[in-house]
Amino acid sequence: MKRLIAILLCAFTLSAMLASCGGTSTEEPAPAQPAAAAPEYPWDFAMKNNGIDDLKTECDQKGEVVFLEYDTPAYAVNDLLGTDETIHKKMSIYLPYGYDETKEYNILYLLHGTKGEADGPMEEFWLVQWGDETRNVLDNMIKNGLCEPLIVVCPNYYSPVEGHELGDAEAKALADKLGDRYIHADQAEDGGELDNAQNIWPVYFGQELRNNIIPTVESTYSTYAQGDVSEGNLIATREHRAFAGLSRGSMTVARSGLTDNADIIAYFGNYSGIWQEFDTFKTALTETWKDYPIKFWYNGNGKIDFAKPDHDAFMDQVKSEMTDTFTDGENFAYVVLKDGAHMYKSWVVDLYNSLLVFFH
Repeated sequence: MKRLIAILLCAFTLSAMLASCGGTSTEEPAPAQPAAAAPEYPWDFAMKNNGIDDLKTECDQKGEVVFLEYDTPAYAVNDLLGTDETIHKKMSIYLPYGYDETKEYNILYLLHGTKGEADGPMEEFWLVQWGDETRNVLDNMIKNGLCEPLIVVCPNYYSPVEGHELGDAEAKALADKLGDRYIHADQAEDGGELDNAQNIWPVYFGQELRNNIIPTVESTYSTYAQGDVSEGNLIATREHRAFAGLSRGSMTVARSGLTDNADIIAYFGNYSGIWQEFDTFKTALTETWKDYPIKFWYNGNGKIDFAKPDHDAFMDQVKSEMTDTFTDGENFAYVVLKDGAHMYKSWVVDLYNSLLVFFH
């Protein structure tokens, strides 16, 4: 078991570039592992990367991409280094065609993955870097009635502070404090470099999401919160709020979303991996947030995605130990794309699949 965990952690770290950019790897993909027969779901999920190609064409009813700035405490740096820093950040936002301030819109907070060398600002991953495809899919889904008009917010889960860098020592201290084997690994078995500090951000982002991002967005744009971003009203309107992400962004959703903020968010999407301690996850949803049922939890991975073994194992535990919380085919789905891999072409299909079941 220890050897398996180390291998998965190693693969996770060494694949950081693919986790963020969705480009084509220069290496041959790992051979697909034998899998159980896919469950029959009542929704018309796309099952291959080319399953939504018809939605990637330009739409005559185009949404708009805007940017919103905000200030936030540097939660991770402040906690781990004992500082009191505030940072200025921005997020990209998709407003649907015909956005009307007099109407109420459902809202999806959508995360990127690990930043690669070729990437720009990570809040631009979905709507700028891969914007043409993402926006076309959103535009066409809305026009064709596949989902209701919604707002999509893309923040950046990184919150570094110049001169106060976080490194391996801070990751080790955090892993020890939380008893979390996914935050820090001692070595990579293939001799590759580890970057354990990358695993710090998913632990702390939930505070920024709850205290700074959601209040800033939903006091600016027209959502079901109607500008009232008090905690009580965010709880009351949780069924109109979703949170999804890919790769380390999926790790962030599992921790900063499902584990930390299920009282104010009712829909979740995890694309390509979980990397969360199952007992912590289970306790949060069956005890801490037991009065806040998850309306839908969509999980997606690819048949040749390096993150699939971790995701498979976690899904098996959910299905065997959390049957009172999740019912496969009702408020839960795990979709394995037949040609899916750790790339944008698969994640945009997961986004499409999510929107078929969110807010219904």
